[in-house]
Amino acid sequence: MRLLSQVNLNSLKIVESAARHRNFTRAGEEQFITASAVSQRVKSLEDQLRFKIFLRGGNAVSLTPEGETYVSRVREALERIVAASMEATGQSQEHVLKISVLPTFAARWLFPRLPLFQQQYPDIEMRVSTSYATHEFSTSEFDVEIRYGDGRFLDLSADLLFKEDLTPVCSRKLFHEILGDKPLSKVRPQDLRHFTLLHSDTCTQNWQSWLDFAGASSVLQQTKSIYFDSCMMSYEAATAGLGFAVANRAYMASDIRAERLVAPFAVHHPNTAGWYFVCSDKTLPARKVSLFKQWIAAEAALTQSQLDSEIGY
Repeated sequence: MRLLSQVNLNSLKIVESAARHRNFTRAGEEQFITASAVSQRVKSLEDQLRFKIFLRGGNAVSLTPEGETYVSRVREALERIVAASMEATGQSQEHVLKISVLPTFAARWLFPRLPLFQQQYPDIEMRVSTSYATHEFSTSEFDVEIRYGDGRFLDLSADLLFKEDLTPVCSRKLFHEILGDKPLSKVRPQDLRHFTLLHSDTCTQNWQSWLDFAGASSVLQQTKSIYFDSCMMSYEAATAGLGFAVANRAYMASDIRAERLVAPFAVHHPNTAGWYFVCSDKTLPARKVSLFKQWIAAEAALTQSQLDSEIGY
């Protein structure tokens, strides 16, 4: 067994990420490595420690009792390391905005707009973590989270950015390969039976919900399906021409305008749930939080206005 003094700091970060997500694939996405690499790092650390950190069940994992204790202490230590480093370099926490964002929201909506915030407020240093997990603000390092839900987040300040609005999308090339020059105005939801439907393990009911709303429930039994472990992957697959993904319009609007994707159906399925700016009442008055809230609310309002105008609301 290697000496514990040789434990790799990156391995500890990977283990903390895997524990937070309860999933090696999502931990890998966060750390920019494969799920297999996450598993190897975890196994190596478990060999060093001589106890199991995780109970494995496919790609989903859970912490052992020993793992719960160990990860809790690792997380505290990592936070202290970050704080010590910032203190040593003279960085003030009051100018560092730490946000946790859902991965697909980050990649498809926030990141393309974030340079605007940086240009307006260059003194605010952004630290962005993508995660499906929610955190207790009293113990976590985050100032702000972007959460998906109905807005009822106990004892937290929550402001709606925009609600989910589903519509199917596919690549323009695939559309014409299957339906030829059929005008978009003539395409009906039942025509989806000619395509492969792209599903996501994180949004399992979206296709069923949209097809029910469109009066085309039978399509699910009439067509092929491919399943992905995230919405983001199903969107990328749609762009690559694998089939139709059902997507939030706010995520795909730029690709539709640029004609990389086709959204042929006039049926847009609004959802009661949406994306919320969430923080604790204690952090809300902080300048970095209030400025980010004002900025992201204005960007969300602009997005909603553009979407409404495109379908004639």
